[in-house]
Amino acid sequence: MKTLNKLVFILPMIFVFESQAQFYEHEFSANLGFYQLRSDYGISDDSETNFGNQGLALSLSYYYNPAFRNRKSYFQDHFKYRFNLQFSSTDLEHYIPESDDPRLASMTGSYTNFGINNGLEYYPLKIKTIKSYRNKSFLYDISPYVGVGLGVNFVKPDAESSLSGGLSNIDNILLTFISNEPDNGINLDSDTVLSFNFRAGLRYKLDIQSEIVLESSWMFFDSDFVDGLSPVGPQNKNKDWSWGINIGYSYLLF
Repeated sequence: MKTLNKLVFILPMIFVFESQAQFYEHEFSANLGFYQLRSDYGISDDSETNFGNQGLALSLSYYYNPAFRNRKSYFQDHFKYRFNLQFSSTDLEHYIPESDDPRLASMTGSYTNFGINNGLEYYPLKIKTIKSYRNKSFLYDISPYVGVGLGVNFVKPDAESSLSGGLSNIDNILLTFISNEPDNGINLDSDTVLSFNFRAGLRYKLDIQSEIVLESSWMFFDSDFVDGLSPVGPQNKNKDWSWGINIGYSYLLF
């Protein structure tokens, strides 16, 4: 029921878009890039932590382009619908000074996520359609954009310790990760969490039907257990989130 309730937020958008698909331009893209999980591993806003806890993300997207046939409004000229599937995986480690607690230095983890999201993309310089392609200049064929969306994410965290007894031995766990409350501590169960997604990017039109896409994306989860950890105390100010940058290829079918 928990998963079903969260899917209710996003699936109606999919069905609405599908019912109108015959009026739209159909476009697909595949993107591959780097992905950083900003979580309770390591030190917040530390470059070694951020670049150390980095993995890969693969995404596949399907677009509806309302500017294809009937360009009658500002919305049709500047907005695209986007349905996106993403898989990401990251190894996690506490990057800390050597003098810090060895229980942190000995703890490692991992995170995988399969996400589904819907949203809108806004193109301030208008959408470059088949009809608008002219190959006039490099700048003419560039399309910047920003986008927002809601996502459902199926996440699986994992963690272990290289100390004798692993995480089964409570002496190997830092006190900040020990709690009798369900909202804090260590929880390595798979979960389904919602996210708010924001992206910004550039498209460059190669020809009438294909484009190169460079995109930066942010994902803000509604859970602090995406990485399996939720520290006890005032230092736990934010829920988990992620940032990534990727490059891809987009192709217009019809």
